[in-house]
Amino acid sequence: MSPTSKSSSVPTLSSDTYSLSSDLTTRASSVQQAYAYVRDGIISGRFPEGARITEKEVSEALGLSRTPVREGLRLLVADGLLILRANAGATVRTWTTQEIRDLYAVRILIESELAALAATRMSPATLAELHEIQDEMESRGPDISPANLDRIAPLNRNFHARISESAGNPRLLAMRTKGVDIKIILLTRRSYDRSRLARTFQHHRELIDAFTARDPEWARAVMHGHLRSAQFALLERAASPVDQNAAR
Repeated sequence: MSPTSKSSSVPTLSSDTYSLSSDLTTRASSVQQAYAYVRDGIISGRFPEGARITEKEVSEALGLSRTPVREGLRLLVADGLLILRANAGATVRTWTTQEIRDLYAVRILIESELAALAATRMSPATLAELHEIQDEMESRGPDISPANLDRIAPLNRNFHARISESAGNPRLLAMRTKGVDIKIILLTRRSYDRSRLARTFQHHRELIDAFTARDPEWARAVMHGHLRSAQFALLERAASPVDQNAAR
């Protein structure tokens, strides 16, 4: 067989096949766009607990058809962030006191172990980064104004993320990552006062000290206490009337 005849036998993809592939890619992108829009809205507090979210609302906001929006909302239901009710559509999940206890019991176990592992594996560069993040968090002192709490929220998330990433345990990290959005949502219900914010700063500083000393037991104990304190604040907040001045 000549080279010419051999090359002519190679199958080729039709334009219809390329079109189908492109359509599937576009649809997947639209689903992820709808998913990210609603998920980010829940995390930021734009869609608070109990809020109703309609396909029409999201479709109009993003300029998408309702089909990918519907699929995006179903993904959020699977993540446990939305609840679908007959004739009511999707609503942002409201967390009970027992659910907060259960979620934090798991988080305390995971993040305390990640902190212990990070104490022996953290690089000098990451340790320096933690110092910088914490310096920036404390740059305005224990200011509990909504603007300052909004400013320090991403810094706090980054602080904890850098610790978890330094642990070098992908499976534990994946378990933490799966639950981190829930934690952030719950934090929208947390009411800071100046003493609690100052205590958070103190916990972070002690974590940095434990990492500097490369002491896993110290790091584990501090992270455990830090998260138990956060759990207590959330449970206290959940048991009290809605405070219009609560941190978002």
